[in-house]
Amino acid sequence: MIKNIFINYLQRLWAAVLTIYVGTGFRLYFKRWQIHNYPELGKRDPVIYVSNHQNAFLDAFSIIFSQRKQPIFLTRANVFAHPVAAFFLRSFNMFPVYRQRDGGDTVKRNEGVIQDCIDILSDGRQPISIFIEGNHSMQRSLRSFKKGAVRIAFSALEQMEFKKELKIIPIGINYSKHTRCRSNVLLNFGEPLIVNDYKDLYDENPNKAFVAITNELSNRIKDLIINIEDKENYEEIEKAWISEKKYLPSLVDELHNDQKIIARLTDEKAQGKLLNTDYTKRKKSLIGWILGFPAFVYGLLNHLPFLFLMNRILGKIVTDLHFYGSIKIAGGVFIGVFLYILQTLGVYSLTGGNLLIAGIYFVSLPFFGIFANDYYLKYYSDDPETTSSAELLKGSK
Repeated sequence: MIKNIFINYLQRLWAAVLTIYVGTGFRLYFKRWQIHNYPELGKRDPVIYVSNHQNAFLDAFSIIFSQRKQPIFLTRANVFAHPVAAFFLRSFNMFPVYRQRDGGDTVKRNEGVIQDCIDILSDGRQPISIFIEGNHSMQRSLRSFKKGAVRIAFSALEQMEFKKELKIIPIGINYSKHTRCRSNVLLNFGEPLIVNDYKDLYDENPNKAFVAITNELSNRIKDLIINIEDKENYEEIEKAWISEKKYLPSLVDELHNDQKIIARLTDEKAQGKLLNTDYTKRKKSLIGWILGFPAFVYGLLNHLPFLFLMNRILGKIVTDLHFYGSIKIAGGVFIGVFLYILQTLGVYSLTGGNLLIAGIYFVSLPFFGIFANDYYLKYYSDDPETTSSAELLKGSK
């Protein structure tokens, strides 16, 4: 019997409602969002997702909104410190995992969480999702893996007496701009790894099985992402790649082309060549600028209160750049909608209670807000469509 309170019926219902609401904001936040190779899963298949981790909660949102099931996430405990944050994190099926720096008896505190995960896997209705690198970094490089996901998998199989087939499914998450609204994201699912296939090795030596699976997962995820392995020349290779990057209709085709470019640039750098990092600015249409300007002004003016509040929050409260995207989405669906309601009430009052005009105004706000953002990026910004993570980590937003 599953003991954890998170997966009772009422919690799943609340999570479903919240997922639909926040998911709408998520889809508007990204200009292009593509899911590739989503696996066919049975209703009660034990599944663990493991993925790279570049963008704080935005990575979790990407996985949540990619499917009908409600994944359970293992999340570092310190982000649960604030009661409001803890409420929303738990609403999205996130479990706290304690580290030594969190204090107390971390082993004992994590035992209950691990058993909850085992119970969930035995039940099979919800996948467990783990960011296997153990921390986040927006650098486009895969870091070393932790063994926790594999340990949980074998513990679950032992309690199930290896009667069920447990899959670990690798996921590669790729962002064009980690902190910018209206960027692109590719959620790239890899082929499932069947943990049961390693039973004989596990019986012989559990640690050998942990290492073998961890290495295999690392190799599989590398094939799913932009992975610049040359740490010494990372910044130069990344900028050179961006300067050569081609934007294709399919984000998967785009990724494969990017991987070829990066492999070539890495080889050239190993041979001592100086890479070209100059970015050619996009051409801008004067007619498009003129025709779109009135709509841009309308969208901008109606979003000045929201932009002011978000700039204050991001500038004064949020200290970790990796949370910018997550905060922007949360701000849009909660603060933004609240401001929309207030502004609509103002229009309703100014028009003498005209419900039709107020309704049209309310519906227009998100669309013109998106248009204004896209118009600004196209006609007033010279930034490339893909931003450098190295530059972002230096402090630029």
